[in-house]
Amino acid sequence: MKILLVDDHPLFRAGFHAMLAQRLPDIAVASVGSVAEAEQLLERDEEIVLVLLDVHLQQSDGFGALRAIGRRFPTVACVMISGDEQEDVAARAIASGASGFIPKSLTVDQTVAAIQHVLAGNVYSPHKRPAPAPAPAASNLTWRQVEVMNMLGRGMTNKEIARVLKLSERTVKAHISGVFEALSVRNRTEAVLAAQRRGLLSTEPQVTASRVPVS
Repeated sequence: MKILLVDDHPLFRAGFHAMLAQRLPDIAVASVGSVAEAEQLLERDEEIVLVLLDVHLQQSDGFGALRAIGRRFPTVACVMISGDEQEDVAARAIASGASGFIPKSLTVDQTVAAIQHVLAGNVYSPHKRPAPAPAPAASNLTWRQVEVMNMLGRGMTNKEIARVLKLSERTVKAHISGVFEALSVRNRTEAVLAAQRRGLLSTEPQVTASRVPVS
């Protein structure tokens, strides 16, 4: 059984890939940056049962990609991921054939629970969240915070992070404060060291499926 992550933001993709591989050690995780790569991998690998698809892809419309994957690979479930948490976006995703919608404000625990819910044959609604299973420290970080944490690990400034994520610097500062609180640290250096110990920082994963051992 394999999961395929499709997201064209390298830092978010890397952090999401690493965390999924840690939290779901019995499932292989693959990640790519485009729909074209995803379709090529789906053609070659029949073990992929779930695609996690970013709504906002630079080269293609996420909803169009959802429909295209649904037509070509009808037995593969798709869950859409987005920083846009409006209820109508989630409803549109499910109406378009998605098996769920995961906003980036979910914690790691909640995201893993949502994925397990879909893998069990259910449809996940962000407004009816399944209870998460017990998890290791730092799993209360949201996926947006994991994304910001990976940028901190690369020495990016608040202004640079804000520009890349298209957020205000004030919002970035709020996310960084949330990271500090979740990791029980006081500054960026401590945050990066704590994130490294917990496996929250990773290099860009390869296109082919791979496993990351639980530390």
